[in-house]
Amino acid sequence: MLAGLPSRLFRATGLRSLRLRLMGVVLASLALPLAGALYFFDQQLDQRLSSARELARHLTEDGVERQRDLIGEARNLLSVLALVPAVRDAAHGNTDACVATLAPMPRQHRWTTGVWVTDPNGLLICDTTGPGSGLSLREREYFQRALSSKSFVLSEVVIGKRSGKPLILAVQPVLVNGEVERVLGVAIDLAWLTDLVRVTKQDDARILVLDRHGVLIARQPDPEGWVGRSLADFPHIQRMLAEGSGAFEGESADGLNRIWAFRHSTETNTVFAVGMPTGPIVADAQRDLLRGLVLLGIAGLLSVAALWSLLHASVLRWMRVLSQAATRIGAGDVGTVVEARGAPDEIRLVANAFNDMSGRLKRREQELRAAMEEARAGSRAKEDFLATMSHEIRTPMNGVIGFADMLLETPLTAEQRRYASQVREAGRSLLTVINDVLDLSKLEAGKLDLVRVPFRLDDLADRCQAIVRLTAEQKGLEMHTSVSAAARGYVMGDPDRVRQILLNLLGNAVKFTDTGSVRLTVKAMGDEAGARRYTFTVSDTGIGVPEDRQRELFQRFSQLDRGRGGTGLGLAICHRLVELMGGEIGVESRPGVGSTFWFSLPLQPASAPERDDHDGGALNHQPSSRGARILLAEDLAMNRDLVIAMLTRAGHHVDAVSDGAAAVTAVRERAYDLVLMDVQMPVMDGLEATRRIRALPGPLGRIPILALSAGVLAVEVERCRQAGMDDHLAKPLEKSRLLAAIDHWNGEGRRTAVDSGPIRMADPQGD
Repeated sequence: MLAGLPSRLFRATGLRSLRLRLMGVVLASLALPLAGALYFFDQQLDQRLSSARELARHLTEDGVERQRDLIGEARNLLSVLALVPAVRDAAHGNTDACVATLAPMPRQHRWTTGVWVTDPNGLLICDTTGPGSGLSLREREYFQRALSSKSFVLSEVVIGKRSGKPLILAVQPVLVNGEVERVLGVAIDLAWLTDLVRVTKQDDARILVLDRHGVLIARQPDPEGWVGRSLADFPHIQRMLAEGSGAFEGESADGLNRIWAFRHSTETNTVFAVGMPTGPIVADAQRDLLRGLVLLGIAGLLSVAALWSLLHASVLRWMRVLSQAATRIGAGDVGTVVEARGAPDEIRLVANAFNDMSGRLKRREQELRAAMEEARAGSRAKEDFLATMSHEIRTPMNGVIGFADMLLETPLTAEQRRYASQVREAGRSLLTVINDVLDLSKLEAGKLDLVRVPFRLDDLADRCQAIVRLTAEQKGLEMHTSVSAAARGYVMGDPDRVRQILLNLLGNAVKFTDTGSVRLTVKAMGDEAGARRYTFTVSDTGIGVPEDRQRELFQRFSQLDRGRGGTGLGLAICHRLVELMGGEIGVESRPGVGSTFWFSLPLQPASAPERDDHDGGALNHQPSSRGARILLAEDLAMNRDLVIAMLTRAGHHVDAVSDGAAAVTAVRERAYDLVLMDVQMPVMDGLEATRRIRALPGPLGRIPILALSAGVLAVEVERCRQAGMDDHLAKPLEKSRLLAAIDHWNGEGRRTAVDSGPIRMADPQGD
């Protein structure tokens, strides 16, 4: 069973190639030493850390014992001095013998910095430096304990006033007949901690002595000068204060990781601690590991080199052939064939599979190229068809709608006015169909771009209601608008697209409501400082929508009642636009009761712009009092007559030409305030005529040129801009927008164009 394990493993992993098998053997042979090296590193690191921990424990124990021994020596020294008459009988004014006895003590006992003698009241009689200077020790805590206990006492660690070093004071009262006659004291120097640091052989090792409150009494070495500082807030110090003794690893106050061993000293009520840095230990272990890995790597390289030499003659050459063939395929030479005669069986199998793959890739490439070319042709055909359809329908519709508007401005009988209105509305309905098809095409192609400008939601809602109010009143419907206080003010978004959605929903509500009312409600929810969610609701008392039909409403070409008109695209476009703006749209309806269509959009509150470009000025245009001299370039007589009639009634002076070449000649010969330029004309089109006018010297080359075009696709508008036109007016022309554009470019717009250069053209389908 075990004998067949390698073969079953190779079959399971698919390693049937000889080179892969041998490579697997080499890697497996290297994996074992690598695992051993890593295990050895781990064991060595643990051993070194354990050694450091034991050294820290040993030094801690040694330090505490050393301190205990020094305290014992201090006690013996004080007991001996208490028997010396020169010390025991020393008095104020008679200190020579006392000073002579005490002065040699720091030299004879290196562990002390001085010895002193006081009277029972704590006045210093003499010390190792000379006679007493009037200094009193009576208020010192250790002195009071010595008086009260009449026995040997130790102070806590203190900082010597003369030496500036951390000291422990051993105090021994001298009793005569049971009463304290003299008090002897010796200062135990803690400088011996330096000897322990040398034993560690680590620059970052630390020896600490802490009082019971966590104040640092002694520290060797102390490069930061922390002696006297409280370290009680550090976790490792808190653990030392809480426990009697122990060892642990943790981060120190200076940020280094150390192994700490500590022990409490009951004699001095202090904590003695030794810290061994782990960084050098880990670094040494890593260095050893690196050396081992280098040796292992050298061995691995030698093994791979041997394997390479073994496989070079029989395998590598064929691998190179396969690699070169794959490179050629990657470079585009699909269909490449590998000749594998004379190759080992394994290589021949790979080559055959490779040749099969190459053949399939060649066939697949041919299929993809054909499909791609077909898709491109279809896309071009669709775009050309939409552009041609839009242009060819808009051109005659310009005359139909325009002359109907002009006719309605003349005295008519009621019957004639009704007929003219129906002609205009029929033309507008057909225009709506065209715009819906173009919008849906742009949405499906992902070519509809949103703008972000500040606009007022409450103003936009009021204007949308005003547009449909006349139709609603003609049907006897009531119109209501409610905008919450939170929804008033400026927001950042695309006002044209929001208006398009609202007008579609309001128009449908009026269309499908015979009696009752239509209500528009706008509310806002969310944080005032950030993005908020605005919900628009259009409710009506119309015919309603059956529940089984509600899911179809937002599908293309879905119509609830064909007798009421429409294309079945409006709600589909609304759904796409709302999703494009990151919102949601829905409907609630009951047959015979009415419908409520709603949509919500995330909009960012904004401040008021310096100038509001969405104030509906075109819809409420007041004609300028100054007539402009205008050149009209239009090849169709019907459109020329319409534009001339619109402009002359507004007080403007119009010269008309029928092609672009005549327009260029007219601009050269006469002075005009602006040019209205058709795009598609015989002899010379409007684009070329614009380019030639822009090439004229001086003010002639800067005259405002407005495109009059039935081409409304983005690519067609962009061609006008690139040719040098300043604005684009889509056919069918609306008289109010035409006159507003002329007033703009004949006044402020003309100055802006001259001073600021090219401007951004409006979306011809924005409204």
